[in-house]
Amino acid sequence: MVWRMVMSKEGFVMGDPEGSLTPAQFEILQMLWDSAEGMSAAEIWERIRAEREVSRTTVSNLVDRLEKRNWLLRRKVDGVFRYAAAIEREATEGKLAAEFAGDFFNGSASNMLLSLLGTNRISRDELKRLKSILDDSKSPKNQSPKK
Repeated sequence: MVWRMVMSKEGFVMGDPEGSLTPAQFEILQMLWDSAEGMSAAEIWERIRAEREVSRTTVSNLVDRLEKRNWLLRRKVDGVFRYAAAIEREATEGKLAAEFAGDFFNGSASNMLLSLLGTNRISRDELKRLKSILDDSKSPKNQSPKK
């Protein structure tokens, strides 16, 4: 099975995802990250419909827009299009966090983090994890070589 890719002079390539995501679009990506074989638009609709009322057309339009903006890949299997996320969860979350920091915190990740810390909504376990991440980022193996 082959995922549909964008054709360029160099061959088949996937373009960078365009634009940001709505919560509904992000929900679809979350489903697809958890699905090894991808999902059809009908399967996505069924899953969302089990949680709340939504029309099949609405879900189909969301999927189409995500695919056109390079957030999704598609392949045809037995006459049905199946979709998969075009980029990994971590890359998407990083892109969204950077956009959020840019839009609301003048591009400052530290200001965004300080704001979160000030709300007292971060658990002790999350604080330990953040400290570990910061400590790891300071380790010699993660430092850029000096030129």
